[in-house]
Amino acid sequence: MLAQLNGFFTLVEQMRAVDTSGVEPLYTPLSAVQQVSLRLREDRVTESNQRELNQRSAPAVEDGLFLVPKVIE
Repeated sequence: MLAQLNGFFTLVEQMRAVDTSGVEPLYTPLSAVQQVSLRLREDRVTESNQRELNQRSAPAVEDGLFLVPKVIE
C-alpha cells in the first residue's frame, strides 16, 4: 500500500510541475472536445420546511438541532 501512496504523490508532483498558465479551466472534460452549454435551472424553493417532522424520531433535539453524544474527550 505504501508503494501505491508514493506513486500517487509522485503523480501529483508531476502534475504540479506542468505549466498551466494561460490554460482556461474546464467545467466539464467534454468541453475540451466539443462545444458544451450549461443548462442552468432557476434557483427556487421546491419543498416546504419539514424540520419538526424530520426530527420527531430523533432521540434528542434542542432549538431545532439534533443532539448527539460526545465522542471525543
